[in-house]
Amino acid sequence: MSRIRILPTVTALILTFAVLFGGLQIYRTYEVVQPLESQLAKIPAVQSVQIATGAQSPTVVIALAKVPDLQTTYTQIEAEVSNSLGGPMNINLKDRRTPALASAYEAMQPILRQGIAHGDYVTMISQLEHAAAREQMTCVVTMNSQDIFVQLAQKSNYLYGIVPYTIMASGVNGQ
Repeated sequence: MSRIRILPTVTALILTFAVLFGGLQIYRTYEVVQPLESQLAKIPAVQSVQIATGAQSPTVVIALAKVPDLQTTYTQIEAEVSNSLGGPMNINLKDRRTPALASAYEAMQPILRQGIAHGDYVTMISQLEHAAAREQMTCVVTMNSQDIFVQLAQKSNYLYGIVPYTIMASGVNGQ
């Protein structure tokens, strides 16, 4: 007798969870993801948008065209994503990097890290521009209160790097 009562209860519970999960997926798709994709597509430099909503934090992958100011474009993207998703998010930018650009960017990492650690940003920017010029590349560096934005370009290819002030944010100083 108790077996007959348990089976319908378990079945109803499973069906209820399935309907709720399906409703959540529909809500995410039509009320969050698609409006965010259309808002991001309105930003002039955005070529394509992919949003992966996972269990932890959503990931937004954006292919960007060549932009004159990465900081301004990224700030627009970040504002749209933050307004739509609200919580923590990962924004990944796709660029048109070549092995030469990637190698040059990796070679510039010590300059970036030393500039952040010492707080000598003027010298850091100058050194980054000179290092790029030696490789026949252009380098544009801008900053806000959280990140350093590095744009490397060579002919029609470009690389975007966003470096957070991790040393300052964690409270670690160079002494």
